Amino acid sequence: MLASKIKDNNFCKLQFYTLGRFEIYQKDKGLYSISGRSTKLWYLFKYLLLNKGKGIPPESILENLFPDEEYENPKNTLQNIVYRLRKLLSQDDFFNENICNIIYNNGCYSLFFSDDVFIDTDFFEKYINKAESLKHINPEEAIEYYENALDLYLGDYFPELVYEEWVVPKRNYYRRLYVQSVLELAKLYRRKNDHDSCIKICERALQVESYEEELHICFMESLIEKGKIKEAQNHYEIYTSMLYKQFGIKPTSELLSIYKMLKNSGADLNDGETIQTCYVDENTAGAFYCDRNIFNSVFILEKRRSERTGQIVFVVSITVNEDINIFNDFRQCLIKSLRKGDVVTTWDSNIILVLLPRMEYKQIIAIMDRIINQFDTAGNNYDIKVKVHTALPDAN
Repeated sequence: MLASKIKDNNFCKLQFYTLGRFEIYQKDKGLYSISGRSTKLWYLFKYLLLNKGKGIPPESILENLFPDEEYENPKNTLQNIVYRLRKLLSQDDFFNENICNIIYNNGCYSLFFSDDVFIDTDFFEKYINKAESLKHINPEEAIEYYENALDLYLGDYFPELVYEEWVVPKRNYYRRLYVQSVLELAKLYRRKNDHDSCIKICERALQVESYEEELHICFMESLIEKGKIKEAQNHYEIYTSMLYKQFGIKPTSELLSIYKMLKNSGADLNDGETIQTCYVDENTAGAFYCDRNIFNSVFILEKRRSERTGQIVFVVSITVNEDINIFNDFRQCLIKSLRKGDVVTTWDSNIILVLLPRMEYKQIIAIMDRIINQFDTAGNNYDIKVKVHTALPDAN
């Protein structure tokens, strides 16, 4: 049976989702609404769910869930929370069919589920294990199992419990499983030259795990294999710049291999110095330099703000029809010459976009003329053209 035909959650009445969000869903009743008054109850529920299949002694529960709270009688307090949670699970119309309950046995608490329950992490692992067993003997069916598994992973395990140490090992485990599965699925796609599917799955994965270098490399390799050299070059420059800006890291040997592939494919790349020079330290004067996605988000934010103020938001497009060294030098001069609140991005190989919040059209033109004249002090008459828009230009 193909994986696409066994979407197990379609057959389970009660469904728990923990990857990227915590949601409880029942086929006949929709999403469960968690009351703010029951926060401690669901906190305990999540802890027991994480340890599903294990008996947990009260001491461990108190130590992990309430380490800083002082109770006169801690065990009685825990018993009261357990009692209230049991009552909720047994009396609330949403759970009143004994689908799940808390069991106390041999001095330990555990969470019981009937067979008619879907838990995303269980099926996430189940699909991956099945795909692993099939990838060498039936790649097509393995692909479908991997796809079903990845559909379940929408982000970190229990993302609302950001600072809870007891969540971290499981969260990292599922994250590693996800990344490994994306890479395995990408291998299967590439073996059959399905580069479009490989690009799509990598793009989606990078939305979830944006710092995983292996995903970036797989994405760029697929773009190159598809012949999308410009897109691969763009992604390489944005990613390596982000690494330097946020972590002070130069490209790894694996990334330098991508650089060589791009060079061999005819990409017009700089020598790598731009990664270190195009940014201005946040403690010095100068504009904020970012990638296109962040620039787009800032632009949308400014447009929303303008709806209240009535002030027009202008985007400055600067085309530098010169070689890459002149382009980089001008960009650096531009960043240093602008205010801290201004925003700059490289939109295309020879185009820079600038946001100058709360500036009028005439002021913008005057500022751009001054910066260009300041850059071209030797009178070289560089081919630098400026246009002012009220929307973002199309990206090539």
